[in-house]
Amino acid sequence: MEDYLSGNLYYNTAVYYDYDNREIIKDDLNFYVEYANKTEGAILELASGTGRVSLYIAEKTGRMLECIELSEYMLEKFRSKLKNFPKNIQNNIHIRNGDMSNFMLDRKYEYIIIPWRALQWLPIREQTIECLNCVYNHLSDNGIFVFDIFKPRVYDANWLGKEDVSYSIIDENKRIIRSTINHYADTEKKYIQYKNKIRILENNVETVKEDMLTIKYYDYNDIVNILKILILKLLNNLDITIKEIWMMVMK
Repeated sequence: MEDYLSGNLYYNTAVYYDYDNREIIKDDLNFYVEYANKTEGAILELASGTGRVSLYIAEKTGRMLECIELSEYMLEKFRSKLKNFPKNIQNNIHIRNGDMSNFMLDRKYEYIIIPWRALQWLPIREQTIECLNCVYNHLSDNGIFVFDIFKPRVYDANWLGKEDVSYSIIDENKRIIRSTINHYADTEKKYIQYKNKIRILENNVETVKEDMLTIKYYDYNDIVNILKILILKLLNNLDITIKEIWMMVMK
């Protein structure tokens, strides 16, 4: 696997992340608010990025949010955006630079979220399990955990090298064009790599910024198997049987 960490931190392109104004970027926001309203207390968001979801939830619910994000480049944008919000929202959002697969906070939460396929930024299966273990340790009894992953497609020769334009917008005197270029697929380890390419056209001069992003993909059975591993670990730590768990589920 090529080095994925620097690319997944959006080292070169974080500053352009919020230019994406497609409807698909907004479609999930009310969904997360809906489930927030089924819970109480502070909310934990992992891989919060530039605050796209957290800021919206804070506006709609007035709740406190704890936001963990590994990329300081994304957090720089998040902090800058937060300054433009009312003081009560600024006070309700706590931003931490941290790893969603290795963190320990001093409280539990009724609502934990990992939006927009962010769980898949952990392209190593063991890290995914570690992340879900952290979620389990921080989720209160009867709490709600929501994460989003995409349905994999066919990653073959037709997929490789394909470039798709996500958006092309005007910002003052420059045009910004974002595209993704499919770079590599490992169908055994189940991860893909693509270039996040930003073209900035200003005064007849083109500047290009790129990050190589690595993302894990899961079939349905992959997720089921990971959850089975976590259940077995739970059983090892508790004086409880599979039958007792089944009886609790059936209730």
